[in-house]
Amino acid sequence: MGVFREHYIGGIVSYSAFFGISMGTTFVGHWLFQKPIDWNSTVSIKPWWHIVACFVIAILFGLWPDVDIKSKSQSVFYKIFIIVNIFLILKGRYIESAFFGLFAMLPMIGKHRGWTHSRITMVFFPMIFVILPLYLRKEIINVEHWLSPTNLGLIRTSIPFYVAGLIGYATHLHLDGILLTVPKPFYRRVKRA
Repeated sequence: MGVFREHYIGGIVSYSAFFGISMGTTFVGHWLFQKPIDWNSTVSIKPWWHIVACFVIAILFGLWPDVDIKSKSQSVFYKIFIIVNIFLILKGRYIESAFFGLFAMLPMIGKHRGWTHSRITMVFFPMIFVILPLYLRKEIINVEHWLSPTNLGLIRTSIPFYVAGLIGYATHLHLDGILLTVPKPFYRRVKRA
């Protein structure tokens, strides 16, 4: 089982490794194959703050699964939740504030290492970075043609954030010994042989 320090360092290290490899791939594609500098949709080069945001997301998603138990991670996230909810209320976004409050309560209804430590959650929870931009830019979405260039452009800009969240989450599950576990029946077959 990982502790707070291991999880945030794990998020930094794993995303740094991914970022370095992905940037190297981006530049090789640009220099050798004359691809545009932004051809690799797994990382965002411009603007610079996208890079910083992806590192922050990887760290936060590396901490997120432990929000279901009294921990430093829970303390960090609930402070963020309060700030975001107050901001939504002050902006008059009461429906969003209500849904955000409901979302903030969800980890408390499960047990520790329940749904927050699930591989399925690891894949789907970072989708918030795909869904939220679509919701916030709903006036320009083409609902008749879902594969329109506008829709695909919005999704493409959110991919680096999704990947950062996925890497941070996967790092947490790996450090907790959940991600790459072998089922017990496999162990029994190996021992008998």
